Amino acid sequence: MISAIYEFALTTGANRVVRGSRIEHVCGDPGLGPEKDYAYGMRIVTTALDALTTAVSGPTLFDPVHGASTAELARV
Repeated sequence: MISAIYEFALTTGANRVVRGSRIEHVCGDPGLGPEKDYAYGMRIVTTALDALTTAVSGPTLFDPVHGASTAELARV
């Protein structure tokens, strides 16, 4: 699940949660301009794809902004 309200997603039972940008634009930030918005959105989506292939034992937060990947998981 990609969510801007990741704390709520984690407490309601989602096993894999990717931190999104904002509620109204979860997979990007139009204020960055077209090129940077695209790159930011791709980072979020790539992190979400990595999350799908990562084994987890409970609610796990994946953070594309701070470089979390399959090797670096922030457990909540």
